[in-house]
Amino acid sequence: MARKIATTTTTKNGNVKVEGYKPMNGGKWITKERRLAIYLRDGFICNYCGCDLKNIAVPQDMALDHLTPRSAGGSNDSTNLVTVCRSCNSKRSDKPWLDYAVGGAVDRINTNRYKAINLALAKALIKGDAKDEQSENER
Repeated sequence: MARKIATTTTTKNGNVKVEGYKPMNGGKWITKERRLAIYLRDGFICNYCGCDLKNIAVPQDMALDHLTPRSAGGSNDSTNLVTVCRSCNSKRSDKPWLDYAVGGAVDRINTNRYKAINLALAKALIKGDAKDEQSENER
């Protein structure tokens, strides 16, 4: 049975509880809070193939991909980072993302990458003191 990565529930007192998300910092180049904020911005969906990553069995099967690789002058800015599954991240390799992205992926990426990230929400979720959805939207 697959382990859910990010199940959120609202408690009786109105707090939001995240279950199953284990903050990981696979690389020192990004904080766990910023990584989670980008996953949240993208809805835990692979921006290339569109698969739902909330129910993946292994957290390492979800990653962030640099649209323009750092080796090609790309930055670690959130507009250059998208949530991807490990399969797509490996298959894309060093191909330009516009050549790899198929179907609705280009539109999905161009929509998601320019959305604001909610770093305050990510920090609250990791800390375990997130409130109800309306309060969190005001953060």
